[in-house]
Amino acid sequence: MPAHLMGLALGPVQDFIAAARRTRDLWFGSRLLSDIGKAAAKALEAKHATLIFPAPSTFETDAGVANVILAKLPEALSPAEARATARNAAIARWEEYARDVRDIVREVIDTQVWDEQVGDVVESYAAAVPLESDAQYAQARRRVMRLLAGRKACRDFQLAKGRRLPKSSLDGRRETVLRRRNAGDPLLEAAYACVQKRMRLNPGEQLDAVGVVKRLAGGLHAAYPSVSRMAADPWLRGVAERDPNALEELKGICGGLALTRVDRQRYPEFPFEGTAVYRRRLPELEKETGEPRGTYAAVDGAVRRLEKEKGFGEPDPYLAILAADGDGMGAAISAIGDEPGHRNFSGLLAEFAGEARGTVELHRGTLVYSGGDDVLAFLPVDKCLACARELHDRFAELLKEFVGPPTLSVGIAIGHFMEPLEDLLDFAREAERDAKRPDRDGLAVHVHTRGGSPLAVRARWREAMDGQLSTLAEMHARNRIPDKAAYDLRELANAYTSWPRSSDEDKAALDEAIRADVELLLKRKRVTDPNVRATLFEAAEIEGKWTDQGVRQMADRVIVARRIHASRRQAERAADRPQGVLA
Repeated sequence: MPAHLMGLALGPVQDFIAAARRTRDLWFGSRLLSDIGKAAAKALEAKHATLIFPAPSTFETDAGVANVILAKLPEALSPAEARATARNAAIARWEEYARDVRDIVREVIDTQVWDEQVGDVVESYAAAVPLESDAQYAQARRRVMRLLAGRKACRDFQLAKGRRLPKSSLDGRRETVLRRRNAGDPLLEAAYACVQKRMRLNPGEQLDAVGVVKRLAGGLHAAYPSVSRMAADPWLRGVAERDPNALEELKGICGGLALTRVDRQRYPEFPFEGTAVYRRRLPELEKETGEPRGTYAAVDGAVRRLEKEKGFGEPDPYLAILAADGDGMGAAISAIGDEPGHRNFSGLLAEFAGEARGTVELHRGTLVYSGGDDVLAFLPVDKCLACARELHDRFAELLKEFVGPPTLSVGIAIGHFMEPLEDLLDFAREAERDAKRPDRDGLAVHVHTRGGSPLAVRARWREAMDGQLSTLAEMHARNRIPDKAAYDLRELANAYTSWPRSSDEDKAALDEAIRADVELLLKRKRVTDPNVRATLFEAAEIEGKWTDQGVRQMADRVIVARRIHASRRQAERAADRPQGVLA
């Protein structure tokens, strides 16, 4: 029997990653899928298969792996046996997680529904082609990936099993595994009381087996920072820097409450749920944690003193969601004509994925997923640009010798922590798509304020928009840009929308008129600092020309920078400086 090249895909991805109401759902779903993929790949390697994707170096790290495996099978291992080996290992890893969680929740679940759902989660699709010699590798790889894509398109559709139970609140496809609560059953109510806080289960919320595993697998040590903790991080750092004793008082109060803990080593200044520092959210937090009314009164008082008496103001409620994806990966992979080259490429992707976690955490963020050329993370707003730049530059450095070379497009969405998690993720993915068009190697920053239209800025990395936004944010910090100037510039741009531009003379006149009006507006706003003017003009000019689009671009970048400044100001503020929060 000849050797074979086999591609194998595991799924469904949607169940493990996309269906999420909490950041922990999202994070553990991605970790779960990655662990299942690693188990399948390890099982193939144990059968003496040569792994190409993912690289074996990922097995001993926290780096994620994609749900597609490419491996060269030895002559003694048939494709059917290899597929069964990988599938069984993936199912066993999933069932291991499910079994551990089942022991925790067995009193509050319908075990029959649970067992049915657990046995119907992992899907696998495989394709294989003979590989007579190494010279056929490139052709065999292209063929096997086409076959695998076709096999996935013809997925197996199982007959749905329904029991007329409420649907899961995560994705609405599977039914709940939670038993109906009954106040007349004290044992059931006691069991619910034990697991409700651990699962952060809202009143009326229903979960299927996958959802319960996401909430509880990994133990309490795996508490994942919430979106509110990311949003509050700059404010908390600012308080810890300027008045650590006052923050110690708040920490002492929170230590005696049923608040979710986060990693104390990474967030020593306040290792608790971030919602606690948003006073308007405390009543909802009481309901969520099942505490009696008034439990968080001491927290409210401590936060009020920080806001009012200590002068720190209210914590800004915005965070950044970063989504990054490689450009030109298909071309780079196709240009590699042999197996050793692909293994080297895979190893470098694994190296980047492994380093991405450290990069995100260095910038106070928390990683959801990093696998190959794909990164998803939550970050404080004041750190998001620096983190994006470091990820982009490291990716380019690792892959600079390959065709293209591949680049990393990064989308950053800045949104309010009270937005549904699903919407925040959609915002980030839209920013990522924006970063890739009309060309690649881009950075896009989208700001979504509550009740307002989203604002988007975008440029290629070589244009250094991240540095420009940082400079503009610093100018805001020094009060060198009037707050209303950007909005006046947008109105000016709108006034030129219908200006004729059919001839070169029209375009030249437009260029001259817009520049003169911008000069006049800035003079009226008393923006006379030459450095500020130079930075604003740099943000407005498109290929050396002044256009309504360029002025609008300048205005939008100034507004985005103002949002970044709001976060930086809280992280660096002095306690005696008057503060406010941007609407």
